[in-house]
Amino acid sequence: MLGAPRSGTTWLAKIIDSHPDVLYRHEPDATLPSPSPLMPAALPALLARWAADRSPRTVTKRPFFPKSWQPGWARGLRTLIASAVSAAERMPPPFKALADLRIPDLGVRPAPRLAIKSIGWAEGAVVLAQTLPESRTIFILRHPCGQVASVMRGNRQLRFELKTEGTDMPFDEAATIRFAAASGIDEPAFQALPNAAKYAWSWRAFNEPAYAALAAQPNVHIVLYEALCADPGLVARRILKFAGLDWNLQTGDFIARSAAYQGSAGYYAIFRNAVTAAEAWRTTMPHTDQEAVRLVAAASPMARFWPDLMSPA
Repeated sequence: MLGAPRSGTTWLAKIIDSHPDVLYRHEPDATLPSPSPLMPAALPALLARWAADRSPRTVTKRPFFPKSWQPGWARGLRTLIASAVSAAERMPPPFKALADLRIPDLGVRPAPRLAIKSIGWAEGAVVLAQTLPESRTIFILRHPCGQVASVMRGNRQLRFELKTEGTDMPFDEAATIRFAAASGIDEPAFQALPNAAKYAWSWRAFNEPAYAALAAQPNVHIVLYEALCADPGLVARRILKFAGLDWNLQTGDFIARSAAYQGSAGYYAIFRNAVTAAEAWRTTMPHTDQEAVRLVAAASPMARFWPDLMSPA
């Protein structure tokens, strides 16, 4: 599962993780980076390392689900261990050292399917799709205004580590400038843009090359975040079918509970009202920022997914 940050990747990943046959790894490339460039010969070993990665960041993303390959007592014990490790992160030494413990899967047999989620492995995902035709890649796209509004909000709240020293942008600014330059926007022109437009160029720099390389692959499925939010049950059924997974009550229950949640939702919350989440930017994002994003995104080949990009707000 691949998508730009703040594109609904974690919710989508948890929909897939809710299937009883799935073993889920959350952004293992953050702790075990992929070589760049990734050669096809190196792919099997990399995937094996990610599957074996039991570091807290990779295996403690909640909620946890009952699994066909894991008995109930093991799930309870693993949840207890994960809770203790998470609590240790907030404790002083020497207890804080417990936060580095590896958390076992406690399965009684190998999981039938492995699911990996990433928000940065676009280049590798292309190699995966081309090298392993039996694999399935799901690439999620979000309306640029929605994605930009969410990332800008997170940056204001200091939720991200800055990617480039000397900038306040939470993305690879140098790579974004190179991408914009290929479209005729040189660095001085880029730096003169309003921040929302810079974020929109980052949206294009991540999504356009990935989409161009992935969309033509028969083992790649493109998902629009807004479509998933509008009818999560229908879209999820299609995703699971594409991934070779059957529909099950556990997934249906998770979707029903997470998509229709009416309580307050934190920045990284999975349980939130899906339709409200998809459309919130229309009323919370300043009109000037919306127009700045539209001016950049309207020239993208992917603008056709969102007809409103081509017309005034």
